[in-house]
Amino acid sequence: MKITMRFGLFLLFLTVVLMGTWQGAKAFEYDLAGRPAIGPADAPVHIVEVSDYQCRHCAKAAPILHEVVKQYGDLVRVTVVSITVNGPYSEMAAEFALTAFDHGKFEQAHIEMFANQSNLSLEYLVALGKKLGIPEAEVRDNIKNHKHRNILKKNFSLVIDELELEYTPTIYINDFKSHGVKSADFYRYYINQVLKAENIASPVGEVPKPSESDTPQTSQPGIVPPDMIYPVAALKPVDSQIKVKVGQQAPDFELPIVGAPGQTVRLSDYRGKKNIVLSFVPAAWTPACSAQWPEYNENRTQFNELDTMIIGISVDNVPTLFSWTMTMGLAWFKVASDFYPHGQVSELYGILRSNGESERAVIVIDKQGIIRYIDVHDINTRPDMGVLIQELQKLQ
Repeated sequence: MKITMRFGLFLLFLTVVLMGTWQGAKAFEYDLAGRPAIGPADAPVHIVEVSDYQCRHCAKAAPILHEVVKQYGDLVRVTVVSITVNGPYSEMAAEFALTAFDHGKFEQAHIEMFANQSNLSLEYLVALGKKLGIPEAEVRDNIKNHKHRNILKKNFSLVIDELELEYTPTIYINDFKSHGVKSADFYRYYINQVLKAENIASPVGEVPKPSESDTPQTSQPGIVPPDMIYPVAALKPVDSQIKVKVGQQAPDFELPIVGAPGQTVRLSDYRGKKNIVLSFVPAAWTPACSAQWPEYNENRTQFNELDTMIIGISVDNVPTLFSWTMTMGLAWFKVASDFYPHGQVSELYGILRSNGESERAVIVIDKQGIIRYIDVHDINTRPDMGVLIQELQKLQ
């Protein structure tokens, strides 16, 4: 996720890439006291992972990085700097991670939370704590009382004020910086470069230099900058009573299409032609919503292969949705406004919340117009993309 802009650092990095030189043997120079770390303090390679537990890119990058690190044993130390800007559960998850670190269970907690990113509720964290041998009372008290907030504040200051980072995840390998999701060989190559500078043999052998397509980029499409995102507190996970059920004919509707003045979309337009995913989101310009729909863009090929069209629905008005979706770079699926009469389709399906927003709901409808899957999800987290793909595959 984009954090801020720093063009000068990009130019410096671009110069290094174009010259084909390596200047990454120096250590990371900032104070990291109190942050969770894995590996010996005197390791020649020090990796700093800046991430957020509700960042979808971090959830993809962290498992790759940590599997690579295991191959290097005591030659690598990883320090994790958690920030909390990607969703209502970010701070709660980061607090739990620090509690797990107090108990020597950080690495397992770190990876498991990313693997279960669509369910980071308090109940999930309590259950994970029990699995790791952390007392339930301690988990609840630490989250309620923000025991480690001082460290999280220092993290934010380090990331924004000192490092002036642009994205999560950002990974430092000694003083070499990259952002976004990279391949395992990308990390191996740059770890090896540090070891070469120290005349230490790599336990994984030679790794080819990454191609240009696997080097840090200046931007990540589909990201809403956090200074444009409205911060929201955690809400009641579900606040409505569903009116439809699996196996019934999906109620038809007609809504105005965002970006196509005067045009509308009807569910029945796709009868006999396409499977449909109705993706209801609560509000534009909010953290989890601004991450959920871009993820559909990333998986466009799979949706096409599964003969599926997405209709995204929000109770926001058309101009607001137009600005938001253009910022995210959405183009291929339909986005519709359920603004007026307010929430009529959300109410028709039984997912209009008491505050006038819709639930975060995903409904799969087959080509015959029959509802095959319903997920009225915890509004504070994104639904699991893998689960949605599996449900669509069942229709083939």
